[in-house]
Amino acid sequence: MPPEPPSLDSSDRAALIRKGNEYFNREEIDLAERIYATANYADGLKRVAEYYFRKQKNVKKAVELYKLAGGKEEEAMYFLIAQGIKRLLEDDRQKK
Repeated sequence: MPPEPPSLDSSDRAALIRKGNEYFNREEIDLAERIYATANYADGLKRVAEYYFRKQKNVKKAVELYKLAGGKEEEAMYFLIAQGIKRLLEDDRQKK
């Protein structure tokens, strides 16, 4: 993960992350993504990547966000494959 911007102290970063979480929970994904990127919040960016992969079926955007979160391209592909397997298992459980 890239270093935090020097002008963003830890309390400001925490406040931004909380705001990003609020937007994410309200499914205002574009705003959450921008806030997570500004706060350099890798876990949030990965959550947004998963959203794009699972709900929007947008693999390209998911890989871009995963890489922005500090992952490498091959790690992004492994992440997406794992998410796909997880979704298949969840679907299988719901059918039983």
